[in-house]
Amino acid sequence: MKQLVLIDVMKKFKANGQLKRKIKIFLGVGLVGGLLVGALIIWAGVATVQHVARLGADAKVQEQVRDLKTEMPAIPALAKVGCWDKVQSILNVEVWFEKPVADNLQSLKDACLGAVTK
Repeated sequence: MKQLVLIDVMKKFKANGQLKRKIKIFLGVGLVGGLLVGALIIWAGVATVQHVARLGADAKVQEQVRDLKTEMPAIPALAKVGCWDKVQSILNVEVWFEKPVADNLQSLKDACLGAVTK
């Protein structure tokens, strides 16, 4: 039964010249659009690789990376050790009901943004 319906639809499609023309135009525009988008993606990738290669060849960038590697141990920690524990404890909804919002935010600020110990 389903095959008969499909055959009937195909006969109507072949008989309707205007529908064929519309579908051909739609597929043509879709193909050209797909090719254009593909070309733009490839162009953006090649331009990005060229830009990164040009930056990598620059002597100043290499010196800055080398200086950053030597200075890394001297950079203090960005957050205290207890910051992550405090964030996880505040994720619990019950904490927000038990204490006021200002107290929770102040304790989070103290835990994460307080004086960094070395």
